[in-house]
Amino acid sequence: MLLATACKKDSLTNEFADDNATVNVPSNPLDIDPGKIIDTTKRIVIIGSSTAAGFGASVADSCWAGRLNAKLVRDKKPFKLINLGKGGYTTFQLMQTGSSPASIRPKPDTNRNVTAALKYNPSLVIINLPTNDIALNFRDEEIISNYRNIIGQIAAKRIEFIITSTQPRNFQLLDQRKRIKILNDKVLAMFPGHVDDYLRKLSSPTWSILKYYSAGDGIHLNNNGHRVIYQTLVDFPIFKTVVGY
Repeated sequence: MLLATACKKDSLTNEFADDNATVNVPSNPLDIDPGKIIDTTKRIVIIGSSTAAGFGASVADSCWAGRLNAKLVRDKKPFKLINLGKGGYTTFQLMQTGSSPASIRPKPDTNRNVTAALKYNPSLVIINLPTNDIALNFRDEEIISNYRNIIGQIAAKRIEFIITSTQPRNFQLLDQRKRIKILNDKVLAMFPGHVDDYLRKLSSPTWSILKYYSAGDGIHLNNNGHRVIYQTLVDFPIFKTVVGY
């Protein structure tokens, strides 16, 4: 089973919009019990927000996830890419089923969280959460704690994982843009060897999106930006080891 993404460039100007109509994934992607899949195909599962879902790219083939899937197919690798990304999501929606965040925080999405990802028995989980936690002013301590819990679930199953870095965003306040770099450094320190760090490639000196990579809304990346994520992922040591490059 392959859950594809529908990339949108101009239809979205707010990452926190309800985008069920624009993300081409089933409303209940776990209708098929992955435990009953008997073929030998391995799985890579993506969890995350709108960049994972492909927003900002003009067509599906130009999303980083779409490019990644195309490479796996082209190179005849025995992997299927399952994309559970959804626009607006934060670390809270990706927390394990049964966790109980504070009432003012989002609840885990049992169809798209780490628990849902692990039901596919993946060889690799890719976590792509660029900036929504910062946009909603969640504290770094909360975000890091959530990452620890999410990664703990994955590591307990002895499954490999990659966390993508934060990415630039045109927040009005410089202090909020600085948080993009500060949080990225904390995640890098917490999970050495597991963070695909492309933040500087996409950023101005003040952590806004470089024009060449901007989809135009101050939030999302265009085709060029998605290509950067794709290329850094396929060159990332964990990805190469898991997939066999």
